[in-house]
Amino acid sequence: MRIVEILIMVALILPGIILMVFSEKKLINDFLPDEKIRPFWVRMLNHFIMAVPFAVLGVFFYSKAGFTKPSFAGINETSLLLGLVCALVHVAYYYGYFIKKVDKETIVKVEHSRKQLGIFTRLFYGGIVEEVVFRFGLMSFIVWLGNHVIDNQLIALGIGNLVAAILFALVHLPAIYQMKVKITKTLLIYSNSMNIMVGLFCGWLYWSEGLAAAILCHILFHLVWHFFEKMNKVAESPNVFNVKGE
Repeated sequence: MRIVEILIMVALILPGIILMVFSEKKLINDFLPDEKIRPFWVRMLNHFIMAVPFAVLGVFFYSKAGFTKPSFAGINETSLLLGLVCALVHVAYYYGYFIKKVDKETIVKVEHSRKQLGIFTRLFYGGIVEEVVFRFGLMSFIVWLGNHVIDNQLIALGIGNLVAAILFALVHLPAIYQMKVKITKTLLIYSNSMNIMVGLFCGWLYWSEGLAAAILCHILFHLVWHFFEKMNKVAESPNVFNVKGE
């Protein structure tokens, strides 16, 4: 039975991984023009090595940690509302504060990075792969571990959610450094705080409604942002990037 569950989870994350492998080639060309691009199969293997073990971890520990079996039952009014709240809080912070406090080159590179990823990569990789890794796999394992150390399930859930959210935020930092932008306190606070917020929202939904609800929340985060970025385009300077030809 677990073999079937593992195969289902791998099939779930496969589209996002494929899309990311194609998209990251564009990002390497733009932001790391001197770096040799590894073959397609090598990049695929790297993503599988990073994601599949967490999918397996989730299959073995989600029920032991007290989480429900993944299904579409968690997609309801509550998960939809919380997903929209999470997305709108981020949009308000990004367009109402962050974009006004950092230099133009940083904004242009951030916007360009998202454009090169494409909305489908953000939906399938960010919305699905990252939730399988950080909620289904990592959070399930941490909560299971916490239940054996702490004699309070709610505290174990809170710690598991927070730790998974913090790690989720930290893994996004290398991408910021790779963009070769000016690293400021404003930029780091924005990246860490918003990613932790998304992680906590998705973690709470994973606990209360299931994996599908967490995925929905993360997908709405990217969909709402995509809608607003279409309305708030930032003109790109041709001198910002040293783009390597294909």
